Amino acid sequence: MKKNKILKIKISEDVAKKFAVVAKNEKMSLQNEVVAMIRQKISYYERVKGNIKKDEIDSQDMSEFSDEE
Repeated sequence: MKKNKILKIKISEDVAKKFAVVAKNEKMSLQNEVVAMIRQKISYYERVKGNIKKDEIDSQDMSEFSDEE
């Protein structure tokens, strides 16, 4: 089973408010909007640069993330 990870980010209040408006207008929660944007960025990256190799994925340092409990 895949584990979910938590990543805390710091953004300005202005950006946070604008992002909340975007999520609301897209009828998505803030979390789902962030996940959708991350997936979109990964998809774009792989279209431009090719698929990310499994060994590169497996070797990533995940220390900035915490485990979801």
